[in-house]
Amino acid sequence: MTDYSQFEASIKSGIQPDTKRIKKMDEIMAAVLKQRKDSKIIFVICIILAIVLFRVQLALTIVFGLLALFFLWRGTGKVPDSYLNEIYEEGLLVPGIIVKTQPLVVMAIANLTAYDGGETINGCYNLVVKNIDGAKKELYEKIPCSCFVNYSKGFYFSSFTPHPLYWGTSNKDEINAALAALEESNKENTQDEWEVLKRIASQFPDLKNGEIVLLDDNYMPFGRKNHIFEDYNPLNLETPLKDGFSAPPAEQYKKPGSQDESNTKDTDIPYITMDIPGKDIYNKMIKLAFKHNVYQYISRHCEYGPVVSAVHPGLFTYISDQAQFLEHVHSSNISLGEGEYPLIYGKRLVTTKGCYKDGKLLPWDSIKFSVRSSFVSDIKLYLNDEKFAEFDINTSNYQSKETMSKLEMQMVSHNEALHILEFLQELQSLQ
Repeated sequence: MTDYSQFEASIKSGIQPDTKRIKKMDEIMAAVLKQRKDSKIIFVICIILAIVLFRVQLALTIVFGLLALFFLWRGTGKVPDSYLNEIYEEGLLVPGIIVKTQPLVVMAIANLTAYDGGETINGCYNLVVKNIDGAKKELYEKIPCSCFVNYSKGFYFSSFTPHPLYWGTSNKDEINAALAALEESNKENTQDEWEVLKRIASQFPDLKNGEIVLLDDNYMPFGRKNHIFEDYNPLNLETPLKDGFSAPPAEQYKKPGSQDESNTKDTDIPYITMDIPGKDIYNKMIKLAFKHNVYQYISRHCEYGPVVSAVHPGLFTYISDQAQFLEHVHSSNISLGEGEYPLIYGKRLVTTKGCYKDGKLLPWDSIKFSVRSSFVSDIKLYLNDEKFAEFDINTSNYQSKETMSKLEMQMVSHNEALHILEFLQELQSLQ
């Protein structure tokens, strides 16, 4: 079991848990105990197979012997009553509501910020249950929950698991007192968290049991994950194909201490001073890049290898390498229209009018950009679902990777990808 000795909840349930009731009602702990029971059965089967195969195949005997040891380890030990009670006594009290009645689903929300200094991040946990004895089991009924959190390192808890208080007590006065405490605490939030739960449940009707939707400090979703794993699936990494570019991505995760280029003084921006064709356009592009914190991506390019096959520190633009960029544009044999200027060169050429594919111009309203980020090292940029460019993530504005959790590293990657996407959304304004 996870060690929660370093966790201190900011608000607790205040109930006196009934151990017998927990053993009977708590479906999460019941699943843990069933897994242990099944492990014991598998252990016995592995031992029998190891004995049977001893004279036939030594290698298989060793394999089943090792499997037997694993399932013996996983199946031994009991969950002490003190631990069951601790879940409800010492866990963090969080709001939950019933978001579905067929099947019965509770969604709970918890603050995942472990230490001061990190941007506030909340998680909405989707819990599918068989029964909540004592509750009315009506849609949007408020269900107070107690939860422990999972922590590895960094500013954030990686996940949490809510236990409805109804599983721990049949005392309605205790339940009502916990609800009153949550209502009072909710007044301090920037948004009504009961309403946030309704909205997230509506936005993500296909959530599976144990899935968590991650929310930024404005309660906007930016990722979804299984509570077992640290990494998550990023959201909002596409620009709309139709109706223009009016729908921005979710608010960005920003690591404390990161530099904000959007606050850079205009006099500090490295504008082009030479009198060249398209000077005003390229200077607008530079200013736009500072606005979205992506200047390092349009001003850096690989020093070796062809433009398409090599992995680059940034996008290939006039700003990153004037001579080589114009040479590649010229060799593409694309005839630009009057007043049209090349902006980005990848597997396609993006200009102030749109993108060229097979020598034909795709106007801006038929272009969809999307990005895929990896917490390891790279960002992949797609244009209408075809890979357009790939480049390294710039982490110079963030604290050392060594002190980041896996979750935080992915958030950095996701944040940088969102910066790129927002920048691409506004490129059309340069035409």
